[in-house]
Parts: sequence; structure tokens; C-alpha cells
Amino acid sequence: FLARAAEGPSCSVARRACDSMPLGGRPGMSAALAAALAAALLAAPGAEATAPGALKLDNYTFDKVLAIPDMSILVKFDKSYAWGEKEDEFKALCRHAHAAPRFFVAEVPVQEYNDKENDDLRERYKISKDDFPVYFLFNEANKDGLKYEGEVKADSLHLWLRKNKIRLPALGTIDELDELVKKFLLGGMSDSHVKEAEKLASEQFAEDPKAAMYSKIMLKIKEKGKDYIASETARVGKILEGKVTPEKRTELTDKLKVLGVFDAVKDEL
Repeated sequence: FLARAAEGPSCSVARRACDSMPLGGRPGMSAALAAALAAALLAAPGAEATAPGALKLDNYTFDKVLAIPDMSILVKFDKSYAWGEKEDEFKALCRHAHAAPRFFVAEVPVQEYNDKENDDLRERYKISKDDFPVYFLFNEANKDGLKYEGEVKADSLHLWLRKNKIRLPALGTIDELDELVKKFLLGGMSDSHVKEAEKLASEQFAEDPKAAMYSKIMLKIKEKGKDYIASETARVGKILEGKVTPEKRTELTDKLKVLGVFDAVKDEL
């Protein structure tokens, strides 16, 4: 949001506008209008976030942004000027997440020395600097913030967000088969869709091991019902918490991605 390190004229105007708006927006302000105002303030010079696609928040703007109605926000708490592999994963997530409706990715840079800017936010959420980066999801279901406990990888964060009902576009799956999942679940789980998935897996996508998972999951859903999606997701996730070979980890991670496609479509039913 408003970068305190770059207090130009436009930033001052934007901050005054933000300070004049009560929590939750002005009376009668719609969620769309509140989001539009937030986006307009973000466009002010000096307000660029470190990662393209992310909002930069500070202790002036944090609570006001979280109060925007009907919005989900993933917040990364991290050291100022973060860099390295974990920051690259964050940037990859930001690039992918921008298309999700009513969802923002944000970051709070915590200054370790001098003025220690935003260190009060770190203390509020009981975050150790040694654990940076730390992620929290905020929305109506998680007003106090839901902490992410997994590996800092774009794929893992993406799966976790989808499990928590954030409608992110599919990541690392097969578009043609993703579309077939929609037809299968929305069209009465027809055998014809299972056969079409098997054909695509054996022909067009024979080199992609994820392809064969689609029809197998379809058959399991026909056998056990749509609750299979959640139970299998939980089972695979539990296995991944333990010790598995790199090859098995890759296979199970791919399966979670495909299950995530089914889960996202199921939520639309």
C-alpha cells in the first residue's frame, strides 16, 4: 500500500484520503467501491510493492485494508528488502494470484534496525524474525489471521489457499483436463467424460504423469461420492508431512494439484 520510505506529494494525498476513511469504508460503500478505492491509492507514485502484484502494507494501512468488506488477503511478514529463493517463490505466487476475484496478496516489510518500522505488527502476531517469511490469510472466516505452516513454495501456498476457498486459477495442471473436470462434476459425472479423460491421458498428454490422475479420480468420485475429494486431499497431505522419497513427493504433490482442480469446481456446485 503506501510506502513510508517514499513520502512524495501523491503519497501524502493518498494517506490523507486513507486516514479519512473509517474502518470498513464509508457508510454505504460497497465492497467493489472500497476495493476500487484501495486500488486507486495503490497507483500513487511511491506506493509500489517489492513484488509486482502485491500490496505493500504498513502500520498505518494494515487494519484499514483488512477491514475492506468481502475481501481475502494473504499477508507476508518479512524483513525489509527480502531476497533469495523464498522471495522468488513469493513473486511467482503474486504473478499467478492477481486474477483471483476478491483476493489480494500483500506484504509487510519489518525493519530490524533504526525506526523498526512495522515491528509492532510483527509483535502483534507473535512472529519471530528467525521465521521470516511468515504468511497469514485474513478474511471473514479468519478475522484474526490463519497462519500458513507449510513449505515456502508457490505451489504449496497455492494449494493451501485453494483449500481455504480462495479461487485461484489452477497452477501446474492441464487446462484441457481441467475443463473436463468441470463438465464431469457439473454434468452428472458421466462415463463419457471419464472415457474422454482417459483418451486425452493416453494420447495427447501421454508424457505427463498428472494426466492419468484425472480419470482415476473421476472413477473414485463415482464410486465413493464427492466427499472423496476432501478425504483424499487430507490423506495425501498427511503422507507428505512424513518422510517420502523425492520421486514419491513429486507424485503426491502432483496429485494434490489435480485434486485441487476437482475441489475448486465442487465449491461452485
